[in-house]
Amino acid sequence: MGATKLNIFEFHATIERYHTIQNPISEEKLDLAMRYCGIRDGMRILDVGSGKGWLLRQLASRFDIHITGLEIYPTFAAEARRLAAAENLESRIQIVEGPALEFHPEPASFDVVMCIGAAFALDGFEPALDWMSHAAKRGGAIALGEVFAKELPYPPEIPRGGRADLDYPERSLLTTVETMRARGLPLRGLIEGSVDDWDRYHSLHWQAGMDWALENPGHPDVAKLTDPAGMRLDILDRRYCGWAIFVARNGLD
Repeated sequence: MGATKLNIFEFHATIERYHTIQNPISEEKLDLAMRYCGIRDGMRILDVGSGKGWLLRQLASRFDIHITGLEIYPTFAAEARRLAAAENLESRIQIVEGPALEFHPEPASFDVVMCIGAAFALDGFEPALDWMSHAAKRGGAIALGEVFAKELPYPPEIPRGGRADLDYPERSLLTTVETMRARGLPLRGLIEGSVDDWDRYHSLHWQAGMDWALENPGHPDVAKLTDPAGMRLDILDRRYCGWAIFVARNGLD
């Protein structure tokens, strides 16, 4: 009997197996974003789409905090728990496995709410803002990692709605900031990913896909993981799409 196709969880675990940071951003820029959040001892923090838990562990190792990570991918959740245990951080880190929208935080129950590149888990950019502002205390911090359009309108070679993982947004950087302010989320800090950040992020995808294809010749997903059309779109990302972490204060005009 032949191999079965990878499900969505297996696919992402495969394509991101070499990633430590699962977004087009550097360690230094993530550290800056967290400083903009004003994290200090005693805080409760929520991270939506926490992946393998790199950011959770960084914060828990520096501060006496309680941090909850929401993660739908079982492989990533298991890796986050394993690494937290290896670093003796289990008392500060809780990993909740499952869809983010099935987690129902009490209103204003967290000092900082983060969603670094996972707004899709909360039904998209604007619903994510509403969900996060509900969970965060008034005056608390919200950190959202999100794509924005660098050039509008997009050229014909950019597919519209043709990618499951990234539908090119119609929001510019300015429109993104203004949308947040209109929801009572004035910007406190902005950290933009660079072309180099995009290249590092996608290069690890390509390496993982090619290595997996060599390890699994004849598998029905080999073509998907080594798709030159997908690589072409990755390269277009860096020109037409920006990615940034937007840090805002909650409930302030």
